[in-house]
Amino acid sequence: MGSPSDHLANERTFLAWVRTGIALIGFGFVIAKFALFISILKGAKTLSSSSVTYGEVMIILGGIVILYGLYSYLENEKDISKNQYTPRVLPNMLFVGIILAITVILALFII
Repeated sequence: MGSPSDHLANERTFLAWVRTGIALIGFGFVIAKFALFISILKGAKTLSSSSVTYGEVMIILGGIVILYGLYSYLENEKDISKNQYTPRVLPNMLFVGIILAITVILALFII
């Protein structure tokens, strides 16, 4: 069943995932809008699509982080209710792998 403090700690962790995802989404919007702002200042007729793409990727990463946080929260709630703990090595490794793959791809586009 778990104590109330276990459930509250799980909820705080979930909210930290959501906060991180929102920060990534906000940062993505800033990157995309800054590219638009710079193109307006330069008087360019075309928009630098690479900055907009990076902003869009950051927004998508924010969504992925929030979804993973929800998954983690729900799985931990099940474990707390059953009064057991199951390590989630594979889902954590997949999450890290996806984030690192996106990071490497973006880094290669910058170079």
